[in-house]
Amino acid sequence: MNILVLVDTLNFFHRAFHAYPPQLTTPQGEPINAVYGFATMLLALVQELGPTHLAVAYESEKEPTFRELEFPAYKATRVPLPPEEQVMFDSQLPRLEEFVKAAKITVLRAEGFEADDVIGTVSRLVTSHKLPATEAIIASNDRDLMQLIGPRVRFYLPAVGSKQKAKLYTERDFFEEYGFRPPALVDYKALRGDPSDNIPGVRGIGEKTAAELIKKYGAVTEIYKHILEIRPAIAQKLADGKKDAVLSRKIATIVADAPVKINLEELKFGGFDQPEVCALFEKWGFKSLLRKLGKASDDRRQDSGGSNQLKLV
Repeated sequence: MNILVLVDTLNFFHRAFHAYPPQLTTPQGEPINAVYGFATMLLALVQELGPTHLAVAYESEKEPTFRELEFPAYKATRVPLPPEEQVMFDSQLPRLEEFVKAAKITVLRAEGFEADDVIGTVSRLVTSHKLPATEAIIASNDRDLMQLIGPRVRFYLPAVGSKQKAKLYTERDFFEEYGFRPPALVDYKALRGDPSDNIPGVRGIGEKTAAELIKKYGAVTEIYKHILEIRPAIAQKLADGKKDAVLSRKIATIVADAPVKINLEELKFGGFDQPEVCALFEKWGFKSLLRKLGKASDDRRQDSGGSNQLKLV
């Protein structure tokens, strides 16, 4: 059975940027904490999951997404990085691409769609058996993607530093944590909303009430069909917020028909023990990662010393 890991690239990169100290620099003094963190997380992922195939999903590069067109306030409440941090973040993006290219990892992108939709589309290909003998594992810190969990699709929440342990979710794991099946996550968000993405939901409906309604009735459409059975105070909130519920569900739903071209043969993963990757790690001073690959020079086995070391300034 093929194991295809789909990485939510910028989600990983943002998490790495915040998890690893900004004082980490290359031997030349250039910021490298996000790239180092991303590479560290990816090596750990590969070691734990053992993928036969690997791809990284990116956001739309030029065109606005359909969610932004449908709901201009989408993600509008996100606080931008301070200018100096944004410069530090942006300066590392070319090195991220350099690393991905050196590792011969396929990049998946669809204009007008988010990385979530790219991952959703590939996941649908897996569940519909259009990618034969393949299981997919979605790797992200974004739990929105859990709605895609199914019989042949699992969700991997990566470890980040010492704050978060890695966890692999199956349908059963999701149900035990949330009390309803993964596809119903969009209905939960339709009611509860999602402050991180500025998805409104129904005003006055919190996490507990949303979960109870989903567990009892299932989809949002079924909840509204049975609105007369619901406590008057809650029913009134649902009636007043029906328009927002419908919009929120649409925005929260990951699409499965983005224009993504995929060739399973091209997604085969050959590991990180490649000359191009080792050369980059050497150049950037990633000695600890070289040791994990068994490629560190004998006279450079210590983290201190040597002119070509990752620096903490």
